[in-house]
Amino acid sequence: MAALAAAAVAVPLLRDRQSRLAGAIAAILIAAAAAGLYPLWSNWNWHDQGQAAAPDVLAMVAKLESRMRDDPNDVSGWMMLGRSYLTLERLDDAILAYDHAHRLDANNAEADLGLGEAISLRAGGNITPPAAELFEQAFRLAPNNPKALLYSGFAAAARGDAAAARTRWQALKELHPPEQIEKMLDARIAELAAAGGVPGAAAGSPGAAPVAASSAETAADGAQAPGAAATPGVATPEAPARSAAGAEATVNISIAPALKARLTREAPLFVFAREPGGRGPPLAAKRLTSAAIGTQIHLSAADSMIPGRVLVSGQQVSITARISFGGQPLPAAGDLYGELTYDIGRDGARDLVIDRIAE
Repeated sequence: MAALAAAAVAVPLLRDRQSRLAGAIAAILIAAAAAGLYPLWSNWNWHDQGQAAAPDVLAMVAKLESRMRDDPNDVSGWMMLGRSYLTLERLDDAILAYDHAHRLDANNAEADLGLGEAISLRAGGNITPPAAELFEQAFRLAPNNPKALLYSGFAAAARGDAAAARTRWQALKELHPPEQIEKMLDARIAELAAAGGVPGAAAGSPGAAPVAASSAETAADGAQAPGAAATPGVATPEAPARSAAGAEATVNISIAPALKARLTREAPLFVFAREPGGRGPPLAAKRLTSAAIGTQIHLSAADSMIPGRVLVSGQQVSITARISFGGQPLPAAGDLYGELTYDIGRDGARDLVIDRIAE
């Protein structure tokens, strides 16, 4: 698949003498990124097989950065650099790269999607108003683009337009995405029907909607395989978003008495599941607030971070609940957290106690 992708990008460029360098770099970067990232996102146990050569990926990105300094008007180069930064979770750099591409070509739907995605991921997985505007513009420019259908659907749901969200997600389903992606869409559409409006909208958080985390090539791109679309859900403790499709994990969130005094105000609470010892985006995640402590939380396919990577019955995962006083999804010193090992399909509701302080 990596070879085919590299060929698809490189061959047209190699035919043009002036673009041969770009074609060569594109082919190398795609192949290197695929080799480096597949171990992070596959279900295979790679821990005993040795790690992929991440330095090779970083070296390719460094070469691309050097090339863009020499040729700052290359839109495709900035797009490639933005995707690379997203892959490496360098969100601020990804925003700058995609913004540069967007300013060079205001009618580039892929630049709109990349910039909106990076902005949303930096916001903890929520579609902010600027990101929503970018997704809507991408949809206007490319109404049949799978990622535009996916993200503009989330943007529509965020503003309360359930009809538009449903129509766009149904259109994406008609493109016959992989089964697991279709299940995620079914879950979101079912939430629209059940709630009569926005899926997983947090009380007191108007305009917030989950967005997918993306890899260099998410499943939404051509419905082929962030992504990022997964979609960490945002749900009220009283009415957690639940999916009728796929397996789920259920935890009762509490906090150790010794740490209660540290909660002087409401703070963001992230609850997520990942493969034990895994790297990269979680399999499922929710962004709540510390007001959810004392309630039961469900993680399901609707909370997937990347289409195609969902909780599977029989899978063992590590579930973490973390209070982030800085409001960021990445861990920081002073955060409060707790974690446990959970067997999907075997364990019922488990008690997850926040009882540790991050150093």
